[in-house]
Amino acid sequence: MAENTTDIYSRVKALIDEGETSEIEFKSANGGFPGSFWESYSAFANTNGGTIVLGVAEKNGRLFFDGLTEETAIRYKKNFWDCAHNRGKISACLPRESDVKMAQIDNSYILICYIPRASYEIRPVYIGSNPFGNTYRRNHEGDYRCTDAEVRRMFADAEHDRHPQDGRILVGFDFDRDIDIESLHQYRQTLASLQPTHPWVGISDMDFLKKLGAYATEYETGKEGFTLAGILMFGKYDSITNNSGDPMYFVDYRETLATDNPDIRWTHRIYPDGLWEANLYQFYIRVYNRLIQSLPRPFMMKDGIRQEETPAHDAVREALINCIIHNDVNAMGHIVVERTDQHLIFRNPGMMLVSQQQYFEGGRSICRNPILQKMFMRLGRAEKAGSGVDKIVSGW
Repeated sequence: MAENTTDIYSRVKALIDEGETSEIEFKSANGGFPGSFWESYSAFANTNGGTIVLGVAEKNGRLFFDGLTEETAIRYKKNFWDCAHNRGKISACLPRESDVKMAQIDNSYILICYIPRASYEIRPVYIGSNPFGNTYRRNHEGDYRCTDAEVRRMFADAEHDRHPQDGRILVGFDFDRDIDIESLHQYRQTLASLQPTHPWVGISDMDFLKKLGAYATEYETGKEGFTLAGILMFGKYDSITNNSGDPMYFVDYRETLATDNPDIRWTHRIYPDGLWEANLYQFYIRVYNRLIQSLPRPFMMKDGIRQEETPAHDAVREALINCIIHNDVNAMGHIVVERTDQHLIFRNPGMMLVSQQQYFEGGRSICRNPILQKMFMRLGRAEKAGSGVDKIVSGW
């Protein structure tokens, strides 16, 4: 029997009043169980999850009930579960029993199916037996077919635990030719000032890079060399963008503040202009120092020591580092930081490995580039506790 409760009624009414969004899809089911249902299932599973309501038609921007009978709704519910558990129909069954409900409103029955977001280990979720051409993502109010490159990135994310992208060993890279010594020594000096008794302080540069994960040996094959993380963090720009490294690498800070000259597009910009070695460490230092110039520095004393930084500084630093260490180097796009008089925007390509809900709840840290994360952690600039968003929200 349908669950004709006040809670279900209120929920459905709220969904209908809200209309289709990136997380709600209405489908007419008058002519049978709609085949497009599974496209939306795949799209929601591969994006942020969502709700599909069967038995509601859209005409001229308005929503109408199909007038489904209870018998039809029960049949559709069984049809759903039969297909959801059929790997020849859909690659993963994600909903729980409580996620699929029938409801009766105005003498019409509907079927409400909540599709959770699939974890990165399960994605891509696709229709049939071939993921290429049958994998979808949600974009505003519609479902769109993923490109082959997007599907391959999802498979790469599924292997994240065993093969993180920044741990890839690059063949042919050389210390003297490809490492920016100034960046490396600047990093080492910062570490030494923070932890002067650290056992890594007095070792050679190459040993230091090995300890840091910038140079690694693959035990299974004996392959060794600089990791992608090491070259991105300390490499020379021409070496980073070599075809064997990250040829699409580009970092960009754009500052647009109020000015009387309308012809000025940016009042300040930091990007690979040939005047500095545009690796991630240098980009971080330059951009962070630029961003904090606009933050207040109130005079505060703690244990007799003046405290220069505030929670706002922590928020900006955490957001900038998150933007760097969660960047998907295999996705289209670049690391971009924008500052105006009204806002700061930190943008990187790719998709988070945790859901938006999990991100804001905190407590679980899954970093796309764990070696880069550890490099910043050594300087006390990053955490693995999943608490970064709390620093950003509360600090800002």
